[in-house]
Amino acid sequence: MFAPLDKMMLAFIAFLALVAATVHPEPTHFLVLLAILALAFVVVAFLGRRSELGRVAHAFLPLPIVVTLFNVAGPLIGVLNPMRFDSTMAALDTSWFGPFVPAWFHLLGRPNWLTDGASLFYVSYYFIPFGMCIALWVQGRWKDFDDLGFGLITTLLLTYVGYFIFPTTGPRIPHELELQILGGGTFSARVRDFLRAAEVNQLDAFPSGHTALSLVYLGYGWRLYPSWRIRIPLAISVVGIIFATVYLSLHYAVDLLAGALLALAVPMAVRGLHRVFGEGGAAQSLPVRPDPG
Repeated sequence: MFAPLDKMMLAFIAFLALVAATVHPEPTHFLVLLAILALAFVVVAFLGRRSELGRVAHAFLPLPIVVTLFNVAGPLIGVLNPMRFDSTMAALDTSWFGPFVPAWFHLLGRPNWLTDGASLFYVSYYFIPFGMCIALWVQGRWKDFDDLGFGLITTLLLTYVGYFIFPTTGPRIPHELELQILGGGTFSARVRDFLRAAEVNQLDAFPSGHTALSLVYLGYGWRLYPSWRIRIPLAISVVGIIFATVYLSLHYAVDLLAGALLALAVPMAVRGLHRVFGEGGAAQSLPVRPDPG
């Protein structure tokens, strides 16, 4: 009944539940939420074999669930691993990149239009992979849909593991100083409001998930869409996202390096995880038609 992606997500949910039960002083609300998320996978896996609407829900459910797990993990990271690596990452930036990072941050004197553009690129990270999945679904490319989904979720879960090992907040600017230091107009301010609401987990800097995931979906997009009309805008968006991570003071440069290395390891990780959890996917599991007899 369960697709490989379901099994991988349920395994990660079980890991978070184990952490909550063993190290968090008040685990009840974590365990209840994680149980609800696990139950959701059971329900959609059941419905996915019985109707087309169920198959859609089964195929797309991992995308909102993995975002929810990102924020659930935040408090658990803080309790499980009290170490903080910001001073280490800042020192590595200074040692490895010298004046390059300050020059990146102060590029062109930080005009408002550049801050707004960087904010647009940064927030596009949340919508481009979802749009790619929708496009594949509409085109009926079920295997490609499942392959892309498995690769995206694998990337995100690997970054979450990195957050547990190296809890790092990044060079974030205090809320009251954002307008003064980062600049930008109304659009940038609304993006910052969105990020405060969407990214409750503040221990998410190393490795850079924006870098890792954008490079991974660029790789998939390059293979799935040979048209340069799609490849070029996709590549520009990825360059813009990576630029924005440092320009908006959300990541150290070393975070980006770690994210890029993680992205390179994803194909091997995907092959290994498929050996563990199996092949196929929810999109390829066509609903069971009732017997007309």
